[in-house]
Amino acid sequence: MKKVLRDFFILFGLVTLWASTSRTAMQYVSETRDVNKWWGTYQCLNGDLVSMSYLDVVKTFNPERHNTPMKKAICQGQKDIALYLHGDSYGRSFADTDFACLQMYQFIDRNHGLKYHLDTSKKNVLLIEISERYVRTYFGGLQILDEVYDSLAKKKSTASSQTYASMPAVYTSAIPRFHVSDLFNKFINQNLQCNLFNYNFIMPMFETKAALNYYLFNRASGDVVISNDKKFLFFKETVSRNDPGSSYAAITQDDITNLVNNLNAINDHYLENGFKKVYLSIIPNTATIMQPAGYNKLIPLLQDDPRLKIRVIDAYTVLRNTAGVFYLPGDTHWNDKGRQLWLDIVNEKIAVDL
Repeated sequence: MKKVLRDFFILFGLVTLWASTSRTAMQYVSETRDVNKWWGTYQCLNGDLVSMSYLDVVKTFNPERHNTPMKKAICQGQKDIALYLHGDSYGRSFADTDFACLQMYQFIDRNHGLKYHLDTSKKNVLLIEISERYVRTYFGGLQILDEVYDSLAKKKSTASSQTYASMPAVYTSAIPRFHVSDLFNKFINQNLQCNLFNYNFIMPMFETKAALNYYLFNRASGDVVISNDKKFLFFKETVSRNDPGSSYAAITQDDITNLVNNLNAINDHYLENGFKKVYLSIIPNTATIMQPAGYNKLIPLLQDDPRLKIRVIDAYTVLRNTAGVFYLPGDTHWNDKGRQLWLDIVNEKIAVDL
């Protein structure tokens, strides 16, 4: 009997490890599990950080939400702008009607890229929106040139000759284009947690433990940190002293120089490929705005560098100097006020420049 149980658990462990590593298997699991059943996946209904830390019962981080629609964009000129918004989860929620004077709108998810061919009869604009925590890794190289490119160009870009700080190492193999990441999924820990523990019937236990940690020890679980004023949850990597995505990690002048050089190369590349204007807009970490003491000043150091050629849509300065709260207390994203403020900045900047 012991051997049977041993062999069962060994087999179970191997299957679980394989499924947690395989992108295809995880997609199948996520699509198959019925969220309404006892064996369904825990739903992140109250903000990503609240859900990561299981602090759903703490109303400070889970206030009632008011979904305020964006103000209707008003165009004072001709509707001849083709806007390509290259962004992440901050930019994904916008629609074409949110922006002024658009004839065409295309959102480019940074995880998927885009093959484009520009209509030269339009004013083609590329807006690169990026969360602060991704700036140093993503613009540490020129990988964007291989992800967003003219479909009619003979070569996607010359970026393949660059050393990308954020790209995995590639080794010689009998399998074409073999990457270490194909064997070791960087989300393995999250996937294992999902497959082993992320079930509706287990959640009360996790929520009880999280509540005890919060009320007795003033701590959050896992990759979540409570702000000094106890009003916000922060993603741990944005406040760690050693993570490149942190608001407090040390940054050198050489780091800034490398980022400026790469952003200038990106700007020049897309202008040469037909875009009339190229903009960069960095969305500050919640900690950057809501807990500024000790901030490494990555955004102003980069945006105010006289060598920087790419046009900047400056959300940092406006958020810092505007009264009010623009971030959700239990989520990595901003609230409706923050979204509207950024949208107003974008519409005003593009209208003035074009």
